[in-house]
Amino acid sequence: MMKQDQQAPLAQLTSLRLFAALLVLFSHFQFFARSGSPALERLYDLVFRQGACGVTFFFILSGFILTHAYERALVDEKITASTYFYRRLARIFPLHLIVGLAFLAYLAWRADVPPLRAVMLNLTLLHSWFPDPIVHYSLNGPSWSLSDELFFYALFPWLVRLSQATLLRFFCIGTALIIAASGIAAARIDGYSPFADWLFYAFPPTRLFEFVAGILLCRAWRAGTGRRWASSGTEALLVMTVLATMVAVEWFALPLVLRYQLAFLPPMAALILIFAHGEGALSRLLRHPSLQLMGEASFALYLIHRPLITFMERWAGHGAASDLALGAAMLSLSLVGALFAFVLLDQPVQHWLRRRERRVPGQTRLVQP
Repeated sequence: MMKQDQQAPLAQLTSLRLFAALLVLFSHFQFFARSGSPALERLYDLVFRQGACGVTFFFILSGFILTHAYERALVDEKITASTYFYRRLARIFPLHLIVGLAFLAYLAWRADVPPLRAVMLNLTLLHSWFPDPIVHYSLNGPSWSLSDELFFYALFPWLVRLSQATLLRFFCIGTALIIAASGIAAARIDGYSPFADWLFYAFPPTRLFEFVAGILLCRAWRAGTGRRWASSGTEALLVMTVLATMVAVEWFALPLVLRYQLAFLPPMAALILIFAHGEGALSRLLRHPSLQLMGEASFALYLIHRPLITFMERWAGHGAASDLALGAAMLSLSLVGALFAFVLLDQPVQHWLRRRERRVPGQTRLVQP
């Protein structure tokens, strides 16, 4: 966690993480689509289904925050690569392993354990490299994105040494290739394809360019880009734009391969850049301590909500009223569970690991992101 003077300019981005995690949570309310209620089915199809766009937000924000926290230190060699990697691994692995192993114990009790290969790849965060959905969505499904993040972390020390022009060319070429490949896939695939889902949604190199966009955005933000447009009106407009995009991609039946990231990258990037300046009323609201706390707990929310949904679905009935009550219960339990997981598990483990960091050879003290 950053010290207060360093955290304050970007505190609103911490709170936004809560809402991105909630989008992902709502995308897993698939039982709404089976409720038999036209209203709940329409709500899920038009809005909740597209909540996976929260992952795009997290990937862009990850590149932004790492650049803010580490670019100068890595380039100026004020921090060693070993320390940087230690911090990144220490940030994502402990809670991932705690939640994954706890859920595995529950699945073992239910005699529903995934294949050993899938479990091992999941726990080591290598699973998003494999096209078999039994592997890359194994155990705690949303953890596939941590596998992608691990890949981004490995490339970051190299990416951050590229000039802005070189990195921009890399981003433009990579994005153009993804657009071309997505267009070809959209023309040939009618509906859902497990392989296309993996290639354009979970495969780490395909999602890398959202992370790269975050690096570019951070550099642009430091140069003052977008400040003249940062206002309460612009912040509200961008929030509405993201929500409108979520509805539009379903309303206009945009092919799935174009929804995985391409449709949401521009509005999410613009939203992060404008909110990073923190000039509007929404940014001031997002700096409220309670929202800050829940934003910090968003990583726990992201990891625990899918196992909780799986557990609760197996014990609940279905129907319009019961599914609406189930959704409210899942939301409440996920928020409370995330807060407890953050305070009782994530924070103490992170504090212990930061104390251990002093034993990493060749490290230089640097404030944690």
